[in-house]
Amino acid sequence: MANNTITTADLVSELVSAPMKVIDRLFDNYKATTTTDDGPKSREFNQTVQDHFQGLLSKPGAFERIPVFGYPSSNATKTKSGSLVRFRCMVQDPSYGEELHLSVAQLVNSATGETKQVFSHYTDADHVIEEGWEVDYGSPSNVFTERDVAYCVSIPGQNEWAQLGSSAAVLEDTLGSLNIGAQSTGESSDLPLVDEKKYPLRGCEHSAALVKFHSPGRAPQVAGTVDVVGIYELGHSPKEQGGSDASAQGRWPCIHAIFVCDITVDTLVPDLPQPVAGEHIGRRNMTLVHLGLVLGGDDLAAHYLLLHLLSKTVAVQDVKVGKFSLNLVGFPLSSKDQAPAGTFTLSSPATRWVSGMLAQLVPRCVEIPFELKTVNSSTFLPSAESGDLQAGVLQLAADTEIICDETCLHEGTLDERGLRNLQALQSVILDQTVTYVYPFQPINMATNLRVLVLSNGKSILENDCDLYLSETAAAFLASIHDESAASFMPLDPMHTEQIRQYLELARHMEFSVPTEVSNAISDEYAALRREAHEKGEKMMTQAELSLIVTVARLISISKGEPELTSASWKEAMALEARRVERNTQAKAARPATSADPSK
Repeated sequence: MANNTITTADLVSELVSAPMKVIDRLFDNYKATTTTDDGPKSREFNQTVQDHFQGLLSKPGAFERIPVFGYPSSNATKTKSGSLVRFRCMVQDPSYGEELHLSVAQLVNSATGETKQVFSHYTDADHVIEEGWEVDYGSPSNVFTERDVAYCVSIPGQNEWAQLGSSAAVLEDTLGSLNIGAQSTGESSDLPLVDEKKYPLRGCEHSAALVKFHSPGRAPQVAGTVDVVGIYELGHSPKEQGGSDASAQGRWPCIHAIFVCDITVDTLVPDLPQPVAGEHIGRRNMTLVHLGLVLGGDDLAAHYLLLHLLSKTVAVQDVKVGKFSLNLVGFPLSSKDQAPAGTFTLSSPATRWVSGMLAQLVPRCVEIPFELKTVNSSTFLPSAESGDLQAGVLQLAADTEIICDETCLHEGTLDERGLRNLQALQSVILDQTVTYVYPFQPINMATNLRVLVLSNGKSILENDCDLYLSETAAAFLASIHDESAASFMPLDPMHTEQIRQYLELARHMEFSVPTEVSNAISDEYAALRREAHEKGEKMMTQAELSLIVTVARLISISKGEPELTSASWKEAMALEARRVERNTQAKAARPATSADPSK
């Protein structure tokens, strides 16, 4: 006798390939058990749908069976209308506004006059209506709801290891045995519309979709990131609808979000258990050793690079603290012919080496070469002056690592646009704000971006901290070429995962400064200034104090300590003394050249 038992895997397979069929069945059951006078409640049933999908997809391995929408997935040109997809994305333009949508439709059979209700919450496609039936738009039983629509793009700079993974290929045999087919018109997304001007990194491959958020208040703000699980179909842009020529309207990828998930360390590094107390020091030491190898054995530079990777801007009593842009000085100058002009990829083997190694550890990296054509021809700030929000290079998701390569900045002229671009980047470094240029008034939006500048001489930008590399490190980086980089022994996968988890957890931990430690630092600052004054020496400035406090804060965080300790303050004082001494010696040993504006 054949075994007709439906397994969880079968239910998940149907959920992925024919989600509207599942929703229709849930709606029929809901109507049969609902006895309210005013008929089905769209919001109440919407929660039922979300609970059902989340419940099934929480089973081990179920979530990974959902096909991933968009680049770099191999499913990018194979997605069928009506199928369930996942999309890890950034909101580029939330100004598509709200749509009034028919969530529960009263249908009438044109031949028999029979009526019935269908749940059309997660689709705009007419193919969900069976032949012979049509919507009775005058029926009082229709239910209209509002939904937020946003233009979303694949997250700029998202590194390959942080992309969504999928085991969707295993569905093929299962679908064949169950005879389940996606509810589809046969349309594929082979030629979906993508607006290149709405992606921050022009010329880089990416995916985009109009995401329709059906739950109130769930649409993220501009540059916010989210994992979307929803039903895919091709549709029209709300900004195009209402035009005189409907045939000229394009077909845009649309995803009706059933539910959304925040991108957390658990979704980035899902296979590791949470570290236990005391493991932070071991992870910290492992990270320092690895960064030291990347930087040619420069232990001091490894410490400062670690602090930079752990930095995060937070507001404390309306004051932004925690940011820590870093300028590493001593990289070899790149030749003019090493890279194609106008691209967002690094050309120098040394800077590409560091960027590539960091890309293995942090979720998002964006490379900005200070090559004149790139800086002069790009637009760093997002702008809506044309009526539609066009992306700028700096419209990036929070916690993105920006790696600037000044070694390719050769003689030439920065034009007006290039100067504006560098000023915009300087605003990110100093104020952690990105200006959105709107027709009547620019708006400064808070951001949370880490900026690492790799240069030969001191950067043309003002950074929170600059450090000259040791002579050994500089010689090591100068010796790097593509072949030598390929021979570098990377961390094994387990240690790589552990460092990724360590950095993410440390960066997002809650942190505070105890009153007694704050008072002790103030007293020591006053004493040091008084002592320097008595000796006729240079007194510590408020800016220098602020930098040491930031370093101490990050040292405590690197150890997994939830509050600033006196030991970390003393360690920061010693670390800063070493940095200042090295910088002084390096500047004295260098000839005064145009390559080093510090001279």
